[in-house]
Amino acid sequence: MIGQCKEYLIQKLKDAGIKSKVHTSMKTLEKSNESHVGAVLFESDAYTRSGSKTIYVDQEGVKRKRVKVFNRKTSFMVVIGEYEESKCENIFENLIALLDRGIVIDGNFTAIEVEDADWVDESDSILKAKIAVQVKITFDGGIYKDSALGTMSELEQTLEKE
Repeated sequence: MIGQCKEYLIQKLKDAGIKSKVHTSMKTLEKSNESHVGAVLFESDAYTRSGSKTIYVDQEGVKRKRVKVFNRKTSFMVVIGEYEESKCENIFENLIALLDRGIVIDGNFTAIEVEDADWVDESDSILKAKIAVQVKITFDGGIYKDSALGTMSELEQTLEKE
């Protein structure tokens, strides 16, 4: 899930207007001497127990039960740095507008949440950019376990045999 989310954000940053290489580690971001910069930095991966269940019919017509074993929240810090404030704000707004409500990972819908944006100028930043914004983006998904559901007639036949 982490790799898919990171690639999704990198592509959205490029679509929003980042022309240079998108950094994926703090080390390469700190060494960057560019004033036009973009980064997708992994922040956290949190789990909580869940027990929600869904019954569905798969593509073969088999009735199945899907149990969400864990809720999973995976967060990334997306950084945009630019020499001009208006360009930085434009790229940031493009990025937010391009984000989908969620993406499908392994057949499961994973919601995308945008949290607080933090704007910093050159005196408060490690970047060479004159202005930068960092925004936390969280993917809210889960870990699932599927099982087939038998029909009532199959259950009756099993009980009769015993």
